[in-house]
Amino acid sequence: FQYYSPELTSSARERLKIESDLRKAVVRSELELFYQPKVDLVTGEMVGAEALMRWRHPTRGLVPPDQFISIAEDTGLILGMGEWALHTAFAATQKWNEHAAKPLKIAVNLSPKQFYNNDLVATVYAAMEATGCKPEWIELEITESLLLNDPTDIRATLQRLHHMGISIAIDDFGTGYSSLSYLARFPVNVLKIDRSFIRELT
Repeated sequence: FQYYSPELTSSARERLKIESDLRKAVVRSELELFYQPKVDLVTGEMVGAEALMRWRHPTRGLVPPDQFISIAEDTGLILGMGEWALHTAFAATQKWNEHAAKPLKIAVNLSPKQFYNNDLVATVYAAMEATGCKPEWIELEITESLLLNDPTDIRATLQRLHHMGISIAIDDFGTGYSSLSYLARFPVNVLKIDRSFIRELT
């Protein structure tokens, strides 16, 4: 139990307001993707980018993901938002790479909900078909916590995506409870080590 305080009501009211606004955001096309570049440190060339979802609220301005992604996860809104992100990122990737000498690989983050609540492989395939984006231009990012839940089903889905030619990346590796042995069991192409392990490196 917890003793009542006005902050509890205020927090709950704020969460409900964000949820209500977020439902409208999807319809009103207020969501945007920002592309964070990935650079080869040896050559200095841009080799790809990571698509990051942002919400441009009409009165709040640019809302950072830590203020709305968890609510989208809890309410199931993340499914529609995730599908929109795939189509939007794939369309941008196709446009950039259509005549590029060195194609860029664009990473898109996936929510665990997308693995459990819909046919993720069919959703990804449909987005590629609709945009003309090639699988070798795509990298799908998952969190390591996903590997701990129903690993057989998750592995099967990841293998299907891998066989399509799509790269699989694990984000923030080392912060959860998975071990290096997981890397031999799943079709992982890219390992993103959490910043806490490299922050003190010169």
